[in-house]
Amino acid sequence: MSTIFLRIAWMKHYQGVSKNDIPTGAGSYVEENHDGGEVYNFQPSTDGYMFGYVHIQDYKAIRLERIGAEREDDYINGVTIVFFAKNPQTGGQYVVGWHKNATLYRNEQAGKAKGIRANGRRAFRAKARVKDCRLIHEDDRSFELPFRNVGGPGQSNVWYVENYNDPKYMKNLEEYIKDPAHCIDRKPKKGTRGRPWQKDVELKKRIETGAMDIVAEYFQKRNYTVEYKHTENLGWDLEAKLRNQTLLLEVKGLSGSFNSVELTHNEYINSKRNKTHYRLCIVANVLDTNNRKLDIYYYKDRKWTNNNNQKLVFEEIVSARVYPVVP
Repeated sequence: MSTIFLRIAWMKHYQGVSKNDIPTGAGSYVEENHDGGEVYNFQPSTDGYMFGYVHIQDYKAIRLERIGAEREDDYINGVTIVFFAKNPQTGGQYVVGWHKNATLYRNEQAGKAKGIRANGRRAFRAKARVKDCRLIHEDDRSFELPFRNVGGPGQSNVWYVENYNDPKYMKNLEEYIKDPAHCIDRKPKKGTRGRPWQKDVELKKRIETGAMDIVAEYFQKRNYTVEYKHTENLGWDLEAKLRNQTLLLEVKGLSGSFNSVELTHNEYINSKRNKTHYRLCIVANVLDTNNRKLDIYYYKDRKWTNNNNQKLVFEEIVSARVYPVVP
């Protein structure tokens, strides 16, 4: 099946513009008019279709021959269209949804898409059955597109991926489209310069190691196989596996009670990318066997909670690392 990426504006629902859902991040027309052809990309029509639109500069044709069509073909069937957009809050470009088994047209199709809105839609570029379309909730859009300088999408709103030089990316995309909620995104972060000095380094190490061992023992007693991953910079410390289930365990050890903990950027990003699998395991009083306490938080109903129905509040913070200038 051919795959093509189309860049559109960022919206929550793509079912028309409202005061709570205004398109952004897709050029001057969208920003000035708060509208665009893609604002109904995930609005079901009365005849069971969704009609996709992407704006192409000067209304140029989509080069269907690059995804398997003949040069004289006006359309191609059976395409997976991946829509992506720039996140206006965090930056970066993310998959927002897709139309599978779609019909993709070389040129804009003039006329009305049935049942979209009273005055009709001026044009569309693709159509697919509602059952083959999926919109990712705004909070769950975590599948990022590669950077431009490594072969990712450039300035064009159409990205043909047939020659992209990272087959792992396309493999991960296929897994994500099959089951976005249960797809694990493993992206080891490159090492960075650490702090040259820390107070009580040995004590801190004892607490961290002790906490990981406590969490590992907890899951092993429940028949999980546990692997230590803390040296791989994945964004979590342990992986616990039981049959076809894999849990990603980020461990925070404390010398005293739990008032707050800090997540690194890598840990925080992965808690959002892999929230279905991710568990935040907080061990209070690690070195005090009489008062030790383990809390495991998981993502449910768009909140992080534990089995006692205690919730976590996340406060995003900004930090910086400062270095002297080297002549």
